[in-house]
Amino acid sequence: MEPFRSNYLVCWPDNRVVAGATREQVGLRTAYNAGGVHEVLSEALRVAPGLASAEIREIRVGLRPATSDQLPVIGSVPSVGGVYLATGMGATGLHLGPFGGKLAANWALGKEPALDIAPFSVERFNLQR
Repeated sequence: MEPFRSNYLVCWPDNRVVAGATREQVGLRTAYNAGGVHEVLSEALRVAPGLASAEIREIRVGLRPATSDQLPVIGSVPSVGGVYLATGMGATGLHLGPFGGKLAANWALGKEPALDIAPFSVERFNLQR
């Protein structure tokens, strides 16, 4: 059997299974649509056909902020002292978020990272006031 393409299944100890997720560029729209639900359910049933009789208890929509270049923003805000960012991780935020949060916390404590985070600086966007 071919593995998941871009979706996932998460199993919980209380016999719940979470299937997800679509990835769309929709701004701040939080409505779900039939096509997206169909995509997620079709892929879940392809991989785990035994879920066909499962009860659907909830459908959720989550926003996963991403940057235009698909790289996270990690580091200080140049014009505001003491402010550090760890955001824009998109769908990988659940995986990368704790690491970004640890970097930001360490900066707040005056500890510099041991790796080069320049590629993730907010300054790459040349934002003007």
